[in-house]
Amino acid sequence: MRVWVVAAAVLYALPHAVAQDSSPPNWLVGPELLRQRQQPVTITWDGVAMRDGLADLSKAEQVAMLLDRRIDPGRPIDLSAMREPLDKLLVQIARQAEAEVIWLGPLAYVGPHDATARLRTLSALRAADVLALPKEKRTIFQRQAPMSWAMLAEPRKLVADLAAEAGVAIGPLERIDHDLWPAADLPPLSWTDRLTLLANEFDLTFEFAGDRQVRLTPVRSPVVIERVYASGSGAERAAARWRKLAPQAQVEVDSGKIVVRGRLEDHELLVAKKPPPSSAPAAGVEVYTMKIERQPLSAILDKLRQQLSIDIRADDDALEKAKLSIDRPVSFKVERASLDELLRAALHAADLDFVRKGKAYLVVPISPAGPAKSDR
Repeated sequence: MRVWVVAAAVLYALPHAVAQDSSPPNWLVGPELLRQRQQPVTITWDGVAMRDGLADLSKAEQVAMLLDRRIDPGRPIDLSAMREPLDKLLVQIARQAEAEVIWLGPLAYVGPHDATARLRTLSALRAADVLALPKEKRTIFQRQAPMSWAMLAEPRKLVADLAAEAGVAIGPLERIDHDLWPAADLPPLSWTDRLTLLANEFDLTFEFAGDRQVRLTPVRSPVVIERVYASGSGAERAAARWRKLAPQAQVEVDSGKIVVRGRLEDHELLVAKKPPPSSAPAAGVEVYTMKIERQPLSAILDKLRQQLSIDIRADDDALEKAKLSIDRPVSFKVERASLDELLRAALHAADLDFVRKGKAYLVVPISPAGPAKSDR
């Protein structure tokens, strides 16, 4: 447990998510970050400026945090919390500044309601746009890399730097208001996520105009993802249940399938709430528990290959034809699942499935008709 007592008289020179020394911060990611987010923290803040308090907490917990430019950085925060998990503590801090917090991979983003509500959905939509590009053009936009900027950085210049990194033209830059930002250090994120973060602070997103130009566009509401789920004869009952679970999403039944238009969080909630299998794994059968948040599917499959000594292969031709990729970041959670259930949860998060070919698992596009059939 970490204890932080901060008084109003204490001043910090750590705006946004920046470290004091010249070395890059060692931000926690993956399982270590998930554990840290649940660790109890005790703090007493008496009139601490929002930006200063977050910066101190960010550095101490090794958790990257970014404060949206529209949130008053000098807003005094009065807060006393005893052994509160970091996740819940951040929510309390954000509320005092009339803001909300959302996680984009390893980054805690604190911003206005509309900006936080749409952020992960915008991220998923832009990642899907990359998959529509020619295969040889995708890598630069999917590559995970950190990003930092110095005090008084101009956001237009930051976007121009991203353009140079990817070898594309981004415009019109005039849509980004002139501003001067405090210094920041971000954890590794994809190129599309970094541009999504910057653009979102100006109520903008972007679209690819070919593979050499990126056009900044205003965010248009509602920001939703449309997905089709196979359900069979129970589609109407399932749709009624899903409408209660995700009241902000649009849930319809079309030709025996459930069509959902909603935020990424809505889809994640509905998939997580699917009824469990009618029978639990039999005694003596190995079961697996795993929770993954925005990790490349390819890295997860590599780890399963190594740890379980199983043969997992991708049907590259089928994936390319469907404009899908095993490099896509995925989030999923399974508890006491069989190996097949574990693999299917991981693959379904990327709109993929598998078929069994002897002892091998062949990764293929997900079938709208339901789980793929194996040859055994």
